[in-house]
Amino acid sequence: MPRRLLVDTNILLDAAMAERDGWAAATLLMDEFVYEEAVGYVSALSLKDVYYVLTKYADESAAREFVLAVMDLFEVVGVDGALCRLAALSNEPDLEDGIIRACAESIPVDFIISRDEKAFVRSPLKRLTAQDYLDLFCDVETVEQL
Repeated sequence: MPRRLLVDTNILLDAAMAERDGWAAATLLMDEFVYEEAVGYVSALSLKDVYYVLTKYADESAAREFVLAVMDLFEVVGVDGALCRLAALSNEPDLEDGIIRACAESIPVDFIISRDEKAFVRSPLKRLTAQDYLDLFCDVETVEQL
């Protein structure tokens, strides 16, 4: 059975922007979803944030195209009042991380994929970076060699 992964906003931005430090690992991670080796989930709020950042990085049409591609590849987790309340009551360092965690725990997923080292440390779900996931579960060359 494929692993279930909730992908944080920073990983999506890494995949979209080649000059970001996590680009290579994020790009290889996307192959897991393309080839259905893993099932990907993304918060609806992450789509909004990715769109906003990408409109500043590129242009509106490219940002919209990327968001649509993410929606084709991932299951989108809706954010409602109940999830927002869980996030606000959580012990995450900020509300945005609380919302990502509440989304992940509501599904539930096997891992949260994020580069945010301070987030999700108290969650029952383990946080992995994209590179951590690749190292643990994928037969790929190290990103440094790519």
